[in-house]
Amino acid sequence: MNNEKLGQYVLFLFLFITAQSLSMWGQYVTLPFKNLSMWEAYKMAIPFAWMDWFVMTYAVQVGDKYDLVTPTQDTFLLIIIQFSLILLINHFYLKQKVYRSDIVAFFIIILGFYVSFSNIVSHWLNIPVPKKTKEKDKQVTHNKKLKYLRSLGDSGYP
Repeated sequence: MNNEKLGQYVLFLFLFITAQSLSMWGQYVTLPFKNLSMWEAYKMAIPFAWMDWFVMTYAVQVGDKYDLVTPTQDTFLLIIIQFSLILLINHFYLKQKVYRSDIVAFFIIILGFYVSFSNIVSHWLNIPVPKKTKEKDKQVTHNKKLKYLRSLGDSGYP
């Protein structure tokens, strides 16, 4: 991997982790406050959602522009980062214990990520793994878009 690609991955991961940190913090920030009204809780949490949306939009744009990850890898990364952040927030902010089963669950998620993207089971069972090409992905996206537009019909609504 060259330095340019490494820099793109570093930028992508920095933005992705920052966005998810904002998201998770926004979801947990109000929990210690027992007597907040719905409006007060909303006012505390919504700025984090806005910042998350902005940063995550840029992170996904960087990932797509430089062809760093697939949408499925985005989802796996989201799950791993959110799980890790929940453990950290629970331990340091909410002062809850992190149990051994939480740590084992984390490593099971990591193992699932590895199995999914290395195609290790397919290789063990000699099942061919189809190669994904950018052209095929573009065609699938185009076909879905056409199908959606056809479903709108003349009225412009589904």
